[in-house]
Amino acid sequence: MTRTLATFVRPGSFLSPAEQANPAATILVGRKVANTSFIRALLRYGSFDRYCFFIGESGDLQEVQHLIAGEDPGLVERIVVRNAIELPDALAHGMVSVVHQNTHVDQMGTLIALRDRYAQRAIPITSQIHSLSYPSMMQSYASTCLAQPSEIDAVFCSSGPGREVVERCLTSVLEGMASQGLKPQPPRWHLPVVPLGIDCSSLEGGNRQAMRRELGIPDDAFVVLSIARFTEFDKMDIFPLLSAFANFKNAVARGKRKPWLLLAGARQGTRTPEMVQLWAKARGLEGQVSLRIDFSNAEKASLLAAADVFIAPSDNPQETFGITVIEAMAAGLPIIAADLDGYRDTVSNDVGLRVATHWNGDTERLSSMGPLLYQRPLHLFLGQSIEVDLKEMGAAMTLLYHDDATRTRMAKAARVRARTRYDWSQVIPRYQEVWDALMKGPFTPKPHKKHPLLMDFQRVFGHYTTTVRETARMVRRSALSRACCHETNGYPVYPELKNLFDDNGVLAALQLAEAPVSIARLESALEARLYARTPWRASILVAWLIKHGLLERC
Repeated sequence: MTRTLATFVRPGSFLSPAEQANPAATILVGRKVANTSFIRALLRYGSFDRYCFFIGESGDLQEVQHLIAGEDPGLVERIVVRNAIELPDALAHGMVSVVHQNTHVDQMGTLIALRDRYAQRAIPITSQIHSLSYPSMMQSYASTCLAQPSEIDAVFCSSGPGREVVERCLTSVLEGMASQGLKPQPPRWHLPVVPLGIDCSSLEGGNRQAMRRELGIPDDAFVVLSIARFTEFDKMDIFPLLSAFANFKNAVARGKRKPWLLLAGARQGTRTPEMVQLWAKARGLEGQVSLRIDFSNAEKASLLAAADVFIAPSDNPQETFGITVIEAMAAGLPIIAADLDGYRDTVSNDVGLRVATHWNGDTERLSSMGPLLYQRPLHLFLGQSIEVDLKEMGAAMTLLYHDDATRTRMAKAARVRARTRYDWSQVIPRYQEVWDALMKGPFTPKPHKKHPLLMDFQRVFGHYTTTVRETARMVRRSALSRACCHETNGYPVYPELKNLFDDNGVLAALQLAEAPVSIARLESALEARLYARTPWRASILVAWLIKHGLLERC
């Protein structure tokens, strides 16, 4: 049996070619970076025989081409592309073995309901988490619960704390439903903790001296590097870091090496970099803070090589994992990180120091208003209620400044930890192990199952039209079809409709309707001749022929 993993390619899910060349030059979306890296790693290190990309419309084919550009030709031959409307047929005929999507809240309930209705064997539905702090996710969790995920389904959680968020959200949703008299069953799916990964080799070979010279940093300076977005809305507020660095600078004023703070990241359409520079000057840090704004991927290895310590004081529940920390570890840097979210998994005591965090604000109003607030101000408000201990942060920098042995030991351990736990060559087999186990699980088809939130179009809009599905009515080939459809179809077909039927189907239908025939009999004849495995196409084709006058009512 051909083992096929299917996934979806949707606009905005992956990096565009311009973003791939220079992700920081646009509005950076971490999810897109992670998705693109994951798919490429899956193609290289996964053990499926074939990979099927489902697209929503023909224009999405370009997204697939961008994803696989530069891949080995032998690998490209194992990739197929199908329109998403073909998914039920792929499930029914066992053309896919696993369906995986890049976010766990994007129609997972719909996918589970489709699988239960059409599949004849165990086909796991899996997904993965990214940022988890968007209030709209609660509605998605409710939809997923109503679809009743089974023991062959899974959500890959990039961290233990992230998994706990999913569990707490589900508990809240189930309790809320129960309070309204509903009794949905808890999902029986799995929540395996498997981290995101990186290509460690891409971070080797950075030029420390050249980057320091370019940034005007002395060769003997002690450089603390932070890679984050220059925005107060997302993931991390830079201004507290400046205050902690000022305290650190004062604590080591008599040291041999000059403290230096290097901030690198995407502008995100803000004036934050200019504000940072002004505040650095006000804190007496002028000449000891460098900014690298909208750097290219090619510069990342050298930026990391230019540093002595990497610091990640994330202070926002929007963060779930933190890829930059793993990249810094791969470059052999000791880590200072907030004691927050996924950093608890990645930053172990042998590779760095975690700084205490405190949630000081009462967020009841934000919880109530969350669904109505714009995402950026919501996360700004949330982040401003969380403190990363400034004294501990300064003390951590001071410790690593003075203790060469600890810094060296952590740097070595960080490099090893990144390569043995977070390189894609190590991570993808862990995904594969879960998929292989899920495919062996029990499954019972449910041919009459429909998602309870499904919109039945003819049921809810049937009163708009004069009649609905009068399949006993007689039709026949029209004079228009005889004029333009001889041995080939000469009538224009919209490009997207070619995903549903082709010219052979058009000509076959017209031949079958040379004499008057009922719509029902014509559809049945087309199903038998062309669409035995996809009978729904016959109805769509006949409806199109009638709409455009190639068939006329008798």
